[in-house]
Amino acid sequence: MVGESFWEDKEAARAKEEGILLVRLGEAHICPYQPADNLLKEVYTYAARHQLYLPGAFQTLYEREVVGVCSPHGHDLQTGFALVYSLIRAEKKRTLYLDFSYYSGFFGQDSRDVGDLVYEMHKESVPMHTVLTTLAQTLGRLDYILPVRAQMDLDDLTGEDFTELLRRVLQESEYELVVLNLPVRPSFLRAVYNCCNCMYSLQREGTLYDKAQTRLLEDLGLESGQKELSNLKIVPMPAISRSFSMDVSMYETMLFSEMAAFVRGILGEEDT
Repeated sequence: MVGESFWEDKEAARAKEEGILLVRLGEAHICPYQPADNLLKEVYTYAARHQLYLPGAFQTLYEREVVGVCSPHGHDLQTGFALVYSLIRAEKKRTLYLDFSYYSGFFGQDSRDVGDLVYEMHKESVPMHTVLTTLAQTLGRLDYILPVRAQMDLDDLTGEDFTELLRRVLQESEYELVVLNLPVRPSFLRAVYNCCNCMYSLQREGTLYDKAQTRLLEDLGLESGQKELSNLKIVPMPAISRSFSMDVSMYETMLFSEMAAFVRGILGEEDT
């Protein structure tokens, strides 16, 4: 960490070659008498703004949990897994489910969706907690915002946009957990992955699916042997029937479905 008056571009370039990250902070952020946690928050904020991966950054800043769900080969039960996972976690934590994946028909029609959430973030005219209150709908104990009906509405959403959106949601709301249902877009996934406490990648059996999973690891900058050390959890998916309802009014049915039993088993293993 280098104060403004001590910053030298040559030293920064040399440090970069040696694998050292120098964080340039304004003099207002450097004070020998300030608590150390204030300085750490500045570093984490800088990292989030510049898409740099610091483990636990969002958790350290906001004491919140962020979980992502994706499938590198477009798994057709991805939305079911993400939603049922959210419903189960919402039993114990105040949870917000945000769906950035392709519209699956799971939810009913409404004019308000995550596209409006992104739009309001860019406008910055309304506090984020007010936007969330306006857009969020409820299923049991779970709050959720509808996915866009056309993916082109999110084509311009960058990793930096997403990081800023998530930062504001965590900073300006009382949600303890945010679950993200994600499309497979490499640059977008990298930004999301760096924000997550955990990312589930759903995996089917077969050579083509293995290759798709390998590409995902490459997109995230991970080697095959590193995945056990990362916050990425590859989930081998069994053959699950569509016993959970595609009707959002069938709340109880989803919580006692095959998918719910499968998700509860995963959560049980993580708690042990």
